[in-house]
This record gives sequence, C-alpha cells and structure tokens, in this order.
Amino acid sequence: MVRAWGNGRDRRGTGPGTGARPIAPGRSWPAGPRRGRLFRGKIPVKLVALTLLGIGAGSCGQKFDLPPQPAAGRIPSPGRYNLDKVWNLSAPTDLVCQGSYLYVIEDSSRISAYLTRAQQAIHPQFVSEFTGLIRPVRLALARRDSTFILVADAGDSTVKRYLFTGGAPLFTFTDPRWHGAFTGLAADNALNVYLTFAGRDTILKYDRLGQRARPVANNAQRGGLINTPAGMHWYGSALLVADQGTSLVLRVRGDTTNVAAGSAIGSPFLAQPAGAVSDAAAEFVYVADTGHNRILKFLLTGALVDSVYTPSQTETHLPLPLQQPRYLAVQDSLVFVSDPNNNRLVAFRLASQ
Repeated sequence: MVRAWGNGRDRRGTGPGTGARPIAPGRSWPAGPRRGRLFRGKIPVKLVALTLLGIGAGSCGQKFDLPPQPAAGRIPSPGRYNLDKVWNLSAPTDLVCQGSYLYVIEDSSRISAYLTRAQQAIHPQFVSEFTGLIRPVRLALARRDSTFILVADAGDSTVKRYLFTGGAPLFTFTDPRWHGAFTGLAADNALNVYLTFAGRDTILKYDRLGQRARPVANNAQRGGLINTPAGMHWYGSALLVADQGTSLVLRVRGDTTNVAAGSAIGSPFLAQPAGAVSDAAAEFVYVADTGHNRILKFLLTGALVDSVYTPSQTETHLPLPLQQPRYLAVQDSLVFVSDPNNNRLVAFRLASQ
C-alpha cells in the first residue's frame, strides 16, 4: 500500500564628483597671473585633448564604470564554453535550476539555494530552509500552478514535495515495495513522479497523490529499454534517462511502458553516463559523460554539438580536474556541475560570438 500525507495547506507561489561651474553669458574666464595667458581666447588644443581622454579624472573624484573584465589569465573564447566560476560548497550532489535560483543538496542532509548569476555563492532572500529532510539524495523540478521542488529522501524512503520557496513539505509519499537506493528522480508538469533504484532496472511512475500508476520501462535483456538507469530529467514531453548499462541517454515516454520517445543520444561518444538534462526549450541535452570525465552537449535529435567540459580543454581547465561527474543543471548559457569529492560546484558559460 502506498502511504501519502500532506501538511493540510494549499500553498501557491507568487517572487562626488563635482562638475565645473559654467560661465555666465557675457563673462570671461579670470585672467590669472600676468605671466600666463592660459585662459585668454581659445582653450589650447592640448588641454581639450587631455580632458576628452579623461586624463586626471581620478584627481577630481570622478568614477568611470568599465565593462566586466575576464579573470586574470582567462580570456573567454567566443563560441566556446569557458570556466565561469567555482563555489566552495559542502559535498554538493544533485541540483536543479529554477529561473535565477539553483537548488543543491549539500552534505546529504540539506538543500541550499543560490543565485545563479552571482559570482559568489549567495543565498536568495526569499528562499527559506527546507525542513523535514533526513538524507536527501535526488532532486527534481515540476511546474504546475506553482513551481515545486521534489526530493527523494533516503533517510525515510519517501518522496517529498516542496514549494520552491522552501519551508515544510506540502506532500509526502512512500511505497513499501521500494527496494534499493534512489538513483533517479524526475517529475512532469502534472506532478507525476518517476523513480529508479539501484539494482532494479525499472522506472516506476506515481501520480500526484502518490498512487502507483505503472512501470514506465524495465530491463532491456527481458524485452525492455533500460539497463542500469541513473539520472533522469523530464524535458516537457518525455523522460531523458542516463542509462549506464547501454552508455546512452534514452528518450522514454511516460504514458505507457517500454516505448521510446525518439532516438537514443550519445552513441558512440559516451561511457556510463550518470546524468542528463535539457535546456528550457528542450533543444539541447547536456550529459555527464561519467566514464570519460567530461560534459557533452547534444541536440535532442542526438547530434553532438560541443564539449562543455573536457580536462584537456584550455577554456575549461581546472588545476584539479573533475572526476566522474554525475550531477549537472543548466540555466541559459550556464552549466553547473557538482564535484562532491572536492567540495565545490563548478560553472561553465558559453561565451557569446
């Protein structure tokens, strides 16, 4: 029997310098000392040139705002992904993006929120603590009448649904038939939940009330589609499934069983991918190519587009390279990757042409 409970509330989302004094008409500049004729007649051309160039601006208290400059030694390569920032976080793992907010599991004990565009790790003012968590291991995002964060909590074998602003869980459910660790979590815009488990080549679907709906996919060796599924992502019409046994990212329909939603992604480039997400428009798919220690970008149709991160790539070079990346999230031109072993989160940005 599936157990589900809510908190009894229906919450919905809402979110000197000093300038020179002008000379009055009919008046002239003061002549100054007799030995100088600096201000008589026209101002010398040299003085005009110095003024236009801003020479000596600092001495009069003026401030000139320059465009953002790249970090020392880092000149962005147009049209390529470049290292954008590194945040020191506490063992970050799974993560999702919602607008300008990034949600990250830290220390397998809490969910932290950060501003995606900030260069430093800054918490947004309007997101409070996510309470009631024991050992969160997976995150998913869903949008319906509001935006929700779903959490697979291994501490009590539950899935919890929160409003994106944090607080107490709005709804929680579990199923005694669950066995093994959560390896993947996704949710669609009807608040249906999709789950995978270690050691079980099965994707299970539950409705918004926590009732088991159907198996969506099962073992490929027994006529199914999947073999050791890991990270999942709902891209608007179907599931992306990082399948480590086949070294592919599979597109799987959520309304039936063992039916592909399109061609698989990644052959022959991937080795044991552990994570896959799409952009908001579902045009591109970003894959944690775990076996090759890199992040790749594909079209949804399967064509390879670019490398987001490769250890040998100059633009994304890290003194301490990423090892076996598994968790990633995308927001516009930014790709975020967790590195729990080194207590950091790394972001790469696509530089404009």
